[in-house]
Amino acid sequence: MLTIETVRNIKRGSRITFWNGIYAILLGILDFVFMRYLLLMDFRRIEVVWQVFAKYNPAIAAMYIKMLILKGVLIITFGVVIVYLSNYILKKKDRTAWINLFIFGLIFWASLLTIEILNKNPYTIAASFIGWIMFIIGILLPIRFYMQREYEEY
Repeated sequence: MLTIETVRNIKRGSRITFWNGIYAILLGILDFVFMRYLLLMDFRRIEVVWQVFAKYNPAIAAMYIKMLILKGVLIITFGVVIVYLSNYILKKKDRTAWINLFIFGLIFWASLLTIEILNKNPYTIAASFIGWIMFIIGILLPIRFYMQREYEEY
């Protein structure tokens, strides 16, 4: 049954995931801005190691830089998808859009958090964890409404 509290939960969850998408876009942009710093963090803060690596293995070093750029682009892209789906849910309260948001966001934030844990960079782990928690909170608020068998669209 659609109650005022249910509508509020849907709107709250959509707004939280909307801002989560904005956060993901900003996180992707910060990936570009702090790329040099992230390289040094991935090579354990020793700039000499990166310089030696880039000097003796330039093809692999270039591939690593391209992968960092690709990671930033993918974070921005998933942020745009999250913003779009959240905005659509805010306007239409569509179940399919919520399911897509749930699947895309869950895969995106879990994989990003896993990658950052494997990189052992505490700053990016914290940023990914904040995004993951924000997404989980936003997606769980309206879950009771979207999991009903007799779903009412309006």
